[in-house]
Amino acid sequence: MLTPKENYLATINHETADYVPDYVSDVNAFGGPRETFENGPIGGGMDAFGLRWLCTRSANGQAVPDPKCHPVPDVTEWKKYLRLPNLDEYDWEGQAAVQGMNADRDRKVSIYMAWNSMFLRFTHLLGFENALLAMVEEPEASYDMMEAICEYKCRQVDYIVRYFKPDIITSFIDVCAQGGPFMSPALYRELIKPLQKRVNDAIRSCGVLPSVHNCGKCEILIPDFIEEGNVSWESAQPVNDIVKIQKEYGDRIVVVGGYDTNGAPGKPSVTDEIIQAEVKRMMDTYAQHGSFISMGFLLSNDEDPMAYVNNMRRISSFIEKLRYNYKQGPS
Repeated sequence: MLTPKENYLATINHETADYVPDYVSDVNAFGGPRETFENGPIGGGMDAFGLRWLCTRSANGQAVPDPKCHPVPDVTEWKKYLRLPNLDEYDWEGQAAVQGMNADRDRKVSIYMAWNSMFLRFTHLLGFENALLAMVEEPEASYDMMEAICEYKCRQVDYIVRYFKPDIITSFIDVCAQGGPFMSPALYRELIKPLQKRVNDAIRSCGVLPSVHNCGKCEILIPDFIEEGNVSWESAQPVNDIVKIQKEYGDRIVVVGGYDTNGAPGKPSVTDEIIQAEVKRMMDTYAQHGSFISMGFLLSNDEDPMAYVNNMRRISSFIEKLRYNYKQGPS
């Protein structure tokens, strides 16, 4: 029988797997909220870009950008205001040691979560509404500013690979909401796609696989995710036609997700019975089409970041009981 790591990578590579992998059970997760140079200190504060972050219950204790803090007030003058972090000042070696203390690299796949993509950092620095307007009104300046952030992200890849040695690096781009992308697909393809491909090329040049995190309804962008070089897409929510995506693109990209987070199964007060039923629906619906990795989370308001992690583990405990009944092969 394959180890969880071998099984996960077999799925990623569109080979025959022993069972459906699970993002929580089978993964050593690095980065994410612990990237203090990107997200500010735990509990809120200033990051290395000069942006203030506020800790909120609605984000499970994770910090969100202060809506009153706009380090880049005018996109046409971004060169005057943009301040990029000095990556040498971050304790990469120490953080890799701390975060990897309980990692099982032989049996689990190692994924580094690279938060705050070019688009997200762009919106953080200008303010969300201002950034979207800038993309329409000042596309050249917007692209140039995101390109500078892209070059920084490519440099960051070298540090991530050197110290964390991941199998996969996931870029969190989050360009969509429940109803669709925040911008037209044409604008995404003009301003964001070529830069994300550049980051993914940097990841692949280091012998690591690139993946994309994008919540919301983004099915119209799946071909673009593939052309950017992503091997998988998370967190796939049922607002998308996941089965159609699997049938059309399952030989080129793996779907990670499937749990109905935005419906009743994602509420903080959800019962074990509802979770169990949703997990069975998810596995019955998506596992048969292959190129599928299970992942689920709940929406909750809590100042403790571990509440979010524990909710994922709660769902994963039910996935553990079922997933070995579902074998996968190339779709």
